[in-house]
Amino acid sequence: MPATKPLSSVRILVAPDKFKGSLSAMQAVEAICMGLERALPEARLHKLPLADGGEGTASLFIQAFGGQMVECETTDPLGRPVRATYAWTPSMRQAVIEMSAASGLWRLQADERDPLRATTFGTGTLIIDAARRGARKIIVGLGGSATNDAGAGVASALGHEFLDERGAKVEPVPENFPRIARIAKSPRLFSPEIVAISDVRNSLLGSRGASHVYGPQKGASPGVVEMMEKNLAHFADVVTSELHCNFRDTPGAGAAGGLGFGLLSFAQATIRSGFDTFADMMDLDRLIASVDIVVTGEGLIDPQTLDGKGPGGIAVRARKLGKPVIAFAGAVRGENHLDDYFDACFALANGPMSQEQSMREARSLLVRAAEKAGRIIAFSRYL
Repeated sequence: MPATKPLSSVRILVAPDKFKGSLSAMQAVEAICMGLERALPEARLHKLPLADGGEGTASLFIQAFGGQMVECETTDPLGRPVRATYAWTPSMRQAVIEMSAASGLWRLQADERDPLRATTFGTGTLIIDAARRGARKIIVGLGGSATNDAGAGVASALGHEFLDERGAKVEPVPENFPRIARIAKSPRLFSPEIVAISDVRNSLLGSRGASHVYGPQKGASPGVVEMMEKNLAHFADVVTSELHCNFRDTPGAGAAGGLGFGLLSFAQATIRSGFDTFADMMDLDRLIASVDIVVTGEGLIDPQTLDGKGPGGIAVRARKLGKPVIAFAGAVRGENHLDDYFDACFALANGPMSQEQSMREARSLLVRAAEKAGRIIAFSRYL
């Protein structure tokens, strides 16, 4: 029986996010396309790796808008000298900085993780470097942090000083927050517009705040999490009193260990959805409208995927435009909550498989899953 529509006319947008710890967004695109091409050699594939504020955002902006990655001497989460890069587009006088470049969890060995001591000072150094380069606008991607300092390190790099009751300087790391009583504002004039972009909407404090949700993955035990929460609350009280602003309940303030809160408070930043920022710049709705099928994915797809993350964001936009959406993930959880957004979700694991093995073999598993999905698409054209 002949196909109702030639397979050569099938247009597929391949737009996954990174598979954290295994594949970058671009590597995921290439693996999915390889699998689809095996099953659908005549299909037309449009490649679009997603950026939502996490790792890979800076390089994707360079691919889209030109410029180059520039290198800067800075410090890691424990204050050790390192070199880090950020994206610089001279024609736009715009910098894109991933906070994880200097202050990311990847910078530390597992036994070095210490959110009571980790600082975002290195990220602040990158922001200062971009400002000196002449940036009018600095986009800061909030994701992958090793820190829980509410941006105090960035504030320190910008010239703010934190003082105790006697006026002595206090190193602004979370274990010292209870000692902070006053803030001496920076005398520097800081003119660039700061836009913080994030794929999460967590507030600074509470059960959905920075400490409770992200503290454990940064090395915090339950007892340390409670200490972090208490110390953050004190720090937020001081900031609110001294700077006459209160962003603790702002969605996204808890992103990157509270860096969202710090940028709002100390740099007059705005917070935007990382995915929405990227989607607007890439004219994503137009791309979705021009294809027949949208394919996306990330390391884990669960109900949180729908809360600001790239695959959830693209699924919502595709649904509004009447396009079917297929997703791939290392693991899929809470399928019943995903049915209204994804037509099909494919987990990479083929039978019993440990998480370590799945991550190690992510590329080959993703190619295989995409080929399987492609064969289903091909078969459906004959129905």
